[in-house]
Amino acid sequence: MLLSIGKRGVNGRIVGIFLSFGSRMIDAYRFLPCMCLTAKLFEMVRPFTLRDLALVRRLSEQGLSLHAESALADNLQPLRGALFGMVARSESPTLIWKSEDGESAGFIQILLEEDRQHAHILYLSPDLAHQDGEKSLDGGVVNGNEDVWLSLLDQAVHVVGKYGVHSLVAEVDETGPELPILRRAGFAVYARQDIWVLEGDAAVIGKTDETHKLRPRLEKDDWDIQLLYANTVPRLVQLVEPIPPIAAGSTWVQRDDKNELAAFVHIHEGSVATWMRFFIHPSAESDSAEILKAALLVKKPHPSRAVYLCLRRYEGWVPGVLQNTGFSKWGSQAVLVKHTVQHTQREMPKVTANLEGIPVSAPYSQYLLTNFTKEQGEFSTESDNNEPAGKKIVTLIAK
Repeated sequence: MLLSIGKRGVNGRIVGIFLSFGSRMIDAYRFLPCMCLTAKLFEMVRPFTLRDLALVRRLSEQGLSLHAESALADNLQPLRGALFGMVARSESPTLIWKSEDGESAGFIQILLEEDRQHAHILYLSPDLAHQDGEKSLDGGVVNGNEDVWLSLLDQAVHVVGKYGVHSLVAEVDETGPELPILRRAGFAVYARQDIWVLEGDAAVIGKTDETHKLRPRLEKDDWDIQLLYANTVPRLVQLVEPIPPIAAGSTWVQRDDKNELAAFVHIHEGSVATWMRFFIHPSAESDSAEILKAALLVKKPHPSRAVYLCLRRYEGWVPGVLQNTGFSKWGSQAVLVKHTVQHTQREMPKVTANLEGIPVSAPYSQYLLTNFTKEQGEFSTESDNNEPAGKKIVTLIAK
């Protein structure tokens, strides 16, 4: 496709702008508003540089974390992540948005997973609470930081697509104003989760028997862990969220009396708190209270270090098990995803399509394999009729 300026009329007057598709010329005036809007959008969003240090430092106090594990366990610091991402150029890219008049600005920070197929939105600023737009009668925002969010989210999908990422994930309050904005940007809810917190002085652990104790994960457990993940996590969720990295963090398993894997516990010890994920086999859910106590004995709560537990709604745990151990609900979130790739069917080449309809004829099946002895169930290297060495003949009967 070529963009050309056509000259039609007298005195060389320019009378039209055309899009050239081979020999076809299409008037481009009707496409110019969309083309200019797209180009202007990409001009306003750019990667983080050192000149944005003051901006990111100021906006870090007005933003919102969209990744609960990083925010609660690792004490997320956007400025430090922006500097690290600029140096590494891949781990956590940060994008800056500025309006044309320079009065509004924002940034988004992205975390790329180790498998390079999934990414999380770490931080987005400013949040919707710092709005300068008009308010509607019901308290909603008519305009303001919505445009900042939509521009940054659109460009974030474009950036992660360049890295080969298949999906972009965000976690927000399921009743907050961020949820409808993300849906407008093309995100869809694929799971909901409850986050529970246990303060060090509120733990009620007690004792657990020997049969329910956890042991460190061994390499021979990895296959069973993969099977447990496949049997407990819905297929649609598996497509956008891989199993927590087995080799990273602290991983523990529990097996039943038949040596079957009953539970897998992944513990991430962050800089300020501990984050836990449990994968319990449906047949062992009746022992979930003992499994939880065993995990808390492995990583005992400390008064200065809270323990957070992420529980997805599709998991069959009873909230009473957590409450009896001293946990309290921190919040409920919707987990949204936007896919950056689309599956398409590739047309079969004409030569292959033509060959598909041609049946195999007898001459093609004359010199194929060695004689096959059905009684022995193996190929014989002996040749019949005193054929020269190396020549293998077999007669196939077409049915």
